[in-house]
Amino acid sequence: MNLSNLYNALALGLIHAPMAIGVFLSLRIMKKPDLTVEGSFSLGAIVSMQLLYNDVHFSIAILAALVCGAIAGLVTSIIHTKMKIDVIISGLLVSLAMFSINMFILSGSNTISAPRERYIFWPIREWFVGQGVRAFTANFWASIVVGAIVVAITLLFLHFLFKTSFGLSVRATGDNERMACSQGIDTDSRKIFALVVSNGLIGMSGALTTQMFMGANLESGVGAFVIGIAAIVMGEILTPKRAGLFVKLMLTALGAVIFFGLRVGVISLGIPTAWERGIAALVVLVVMCVPRFREMIFGKRGGVR
Repeated sequence: MNLSNLYNALALGLIHAPMAIGVFLSLRIMKKPDLTVEGSFSLGAIVSMQLLYNDVHFSIAILAALVCGAIAGLVTSIIHTKMKIDVIISGLLVSLAMFSINMFILSGSNTISAPRERYIFWPIREWFVGQGVRAFTANFWASIVVGAIVVAITLLFLHFLFKTSFGLSVRATGDNERMACSQGIDTDSRKIFALVVSNGLIGMSGALTTQMFMGANLESGVGAFVIGIAAIVMGEILTPKRAGLFVKLMLTALGAVIFFGLRVGVISLGIPTAWERGIAALVVLVVMCVPRFREMIFGKRGGVR
């Protein structure tokens, strides 16, 4: 793997890290496998690109993607908590609806793009070019810088959030809903909040990803949930037994970087582009099997919880 591939893997990992953290919130904090992920990711991607196409500032486009993802999570959580429908089915229904909404936003087209000068990466890329960095490498560095800043803000926000009494009640709801309810906690509101935050982060990640790829389409969110799970598992392999929540979130972000490192490394071997998704699925499978392999080799004490 050459240096460009390493830059690419790092950029992809950091840009997708908020999505992986969003999946972590629903899957590990709330113990809810929320399948809204692909819908909220693609909605964030398409909404932000549509706004950029109409000459809206990138900050507003990214904020709109975050809000749209949060709304998708809100709909899923209301269906789950108020209609008492299983969260998996609720997520699937919302993701299915998102496909039609995305088609409506695209006005029947399959793809949409905007001039690069409107992307969040452009000012940073131009600064690197002005410092003598090659334009090709500057693109990667701009993505890395933006991704690192977004991940840092996300981690700090969640770190302080889950130290508040409200954040602790959200965690308590995920750990033991009956016990939390017996303590007077409104568990439905905590579930709604967690899924709103989770999908808001996922929508924001979709907005950043589509700007990195310079375009969005109806398949922008395909595989997002699986990538998120792979990042979580990879992070858990590295997580110490007594690690706190902040460390777990940080290692989930690192897991996304490692996953894309493996993926880019395999693809760089010269495998045809048509096999890219198959390779991605294989990488995810291998990553998810690592805890089992560790348990087989070292026993249960060497496995990951």
